[in-house]
Amino acid sequence: MTKKKIITREMNWDEFFKEFPGEPLEVLQRRHAEDVAWAEEHKDAPLEGGVRIRIKPGRPPKGKEAPIQVKAVKMPVAFWESFESQAEASGLTLHAAMRSALLEWASRHRAS
Repeated sequence: MTKKKIITREMNWDEFFKEFPGEPLEVLQRRHAEDVAWAEEHKDAPLEGGVRIRIKPGRPPKGKEAPIQVKAVKMPVAFWESFESQAEASGLTLHAAMRSALLEWASRHRAS
């Protein structure tokens, strides 16, 4: 069995969006509305087997810390600038948006 060679190339944001335009706005708005409705419905529900992550500023009281671990994520500068501006437009901090994206991905890819 031969390995398939993966070809990569560098491109700027304009080139990327021309090649991968994404979903139509109506689809994104409908999915966003569904996500918002689900989040509002489940905002007070306890996490199933998860760890609640503190998003308030400041340190929690002693003994109340969640078992967390810091990890570094290396991405291009242009990605971080775009991601941070999108997070701010959504009313989130960069780190809150990162946590949200990671938790969403993890909830969709749980091992059965």
